[in-house]
Amino acid sequence: MILIVCNDNKNGMMFNNRRQSRDVMLINDIIQTVKYENKLYCSLYTYKLFDEINFKPQICENTTQVPNDCYLFAEHPSQIPNEKNIKKIIRYLWNRNYPSDNIFTLNLENWKLEFMYDFLGKSHEKITKEIYTK
Repeated sequence: MILIVCNDNKNGMMFNNRRQSRDVMLINDIIQTVKYENKLYCSLYTYKLFDEINFKPQICENTTQVPNDCYLFAEHPSQIPNEKNIKKIIRYLWNRNYPSDNIFTLNLENWKLEFMYDFLGKSHEKITKEIYTK
């Protein structure tokens, strides 16, 4: 599967069971990434990010049920599947320090950074997109 995550400068993902931030331009980038390829899976909590957009991911609370060739947008570390099941990681960086109590712990030293670029968000001056492969 292809894992999608959002991290702050310290790899934080959530604080007090809430996402640290959100940005409509990031959501649009995710949609453009997955729209013509495969399906996007996410939790019900994440699904609400797509409420006002004409794109609806598949709701899936059990990440072991996500098909191998699909995308998983994980906002909480508990949603991240076993690393052996991940073939690519798309990581968005907020380029800010936010409070966090849930951290992205996957070690990216064993992954190859294939692509990286910055784009302007609606609420963020810069969002960085990184794509890692094994």
